[in-house]
Amino acid sequence: MKVQIIAVGLLKSGPEKALFDQYTKRLNYKLKVIEIESRQDKRIPASAYLKSLSEKDIVIILDEGGENLSSRSFAQKLEIYSQTGKQLSFIIGGADGIPEEIKLLASFSISFGKLTWPHLLVRALFVEQLYRAQQIMCNHPYHRD
Repeated sequence: MKVQIIAVGLLKSGPEKALFDQYTKRLNYKLKVIEIESRQDKRIPASAYLKSLSEKDIVIILDEGGENLSSRSFAQKLEIYSQTGKQLSFIIGGADGIPEEIKLLASFSISFGKLTWPHLLVRALFVEQLYRAQQIMCNHPYHRD
């Protein structure tokens, strides 16, 4: 499975980076991460995201208005999308969210609930869910069964 994360913000040293790195190392597939540098006084334009997307990509956004899935449901969606052979491009916006033009490209939208999460922490939480989905898809025993 080809996976890329396009995310606003630079994940430097700190607990978020350590957690992100810990789960990235556990993935059985290569994860490409594209970081978009943000400036507090400017919205991130759609073009900043578009330059990293291909027309063939399956675009999935992380958005507060998205569907709130269980880990098993997320794994099932990933399994379906992975069978297409297309790259999965997950987009994590910044403080101002994701531009409407990018939202319109999305095949699916995922929410981590109604709470507000720092976008750098979301990146770490998301890669943990990718790892969990990988383990579910490999029929590794899942503690919720």
